[in-house]
Amino acid sequence: MNKHEIEQIDKCISQLVYDKVGLRKAYNYYHGKRDAEQFKYLEENFGIGVPTSIGFTPLMKKHIDVLVGEYLELEPDMQVTCKDDETVSKIQRDKQLKIDAEMHSFLMKYLHHALIDILMGTKEPVNDPFIEKELERIKNDVENSFESDYEIAAQNILEYIKHNREIDLRNKLRELLTDLLIGGVCYYRVKPSGGKDNLCLEILNPLDTFVERNPNSFFLNKSRRAVIRR
Repeated sequence: MNKHEIEQIDKCISQLVYDKVGLRKAYNYYHGKRDAEQFKYLEENFGIGVPTSIGFTPLMKKHIDVLVGEYLELEPDMQVTCKDDETVSKIQRDKQLKIDAEMHSFLMKYLHHALIDILMGTKEPVNDPFIEKELERIKNDVENSFESDYEIAAQNILEYIKHNREIDLRNKLRELLTDLLIGGVCYYRVKPSGGKDNLCLEILNPLDTFVERNPNSFFLNKSRRAVIRR
């Protein structure tokens, strides 16, 4: 690592890292840790040297733990969908191709039977309104039931992650939900495992994670830079 890279890293740290006072107090409340500054008035006004004898009852901890436990017991059905413009465009194209294929199949069958009837002289060629209704029904059925290969593949990956013991998603969800209920934020990072044959879901401490939000994206992984303090 050269001098310029080190300078850029130092600059990034100095610009992003700050003391999350409110968030730190929230975690202190959850863990039942007494804030020395909060009880400083006891020392100043009542002459108590170190108010260590003051009991601290973590009222919020049991409520948060119960909420997290109840949510995990529900076995949440996680769904995934594709939202980026390129994939959505491909999904719409695949859906239209599916509609065209279903309509083509129906019309070929109808035409086959109609030609037989005409050649055998049992029917005269007519403008059948049934065809338009049936084509509209086929279109609506495909639009309501269509599942793209992209979403199916993504859902299969999600099911794999959900049941993989090495990833341990249930306990990771417990950490994420606890962070979300305590401070309103949670962070995680997905990276290849050491053997490069699996995923590693790493839960990041919100107190030590600083992300520069990208105004052009809702996703934190689209940010230009972030600092994780260890």
